[in-house]
Amino acid sequence: MRFRVERICRSDSMSAIPLEKVRFDLVRSCDSLRSKGYEVQSHELYLVTKVGPLDLTIYGSGRVLVHPLNDKKKAKELAETIFGSLVPE
Repeated sequence: MRFRVERICRSDSMSAIPLEKVRFDLVRSCDSLRSKGYEVQSHELYLVTKVGPLDLTIYGSGRVLVHPLNDKKKAKELAETIFGSLVPE
């Protein structure tokens, strides 16, 4: 999946945003992430997981927020890993 990574203004967060329109099934994506060892909190509109000290918020639109992080390369690596575990609608 192609996506862009950008820093959120005035924040120590990075955002990975898919370049193509996509929707992920959050219920099935939650199960997929858990099967890969992630601890996931499921909310109606998003999922939250941790990778070490980082919080990742995953939206059905494919947007992934990583906090706290200001490293674009690390954000890209994390997003690639997470996108590989998400289940499209």
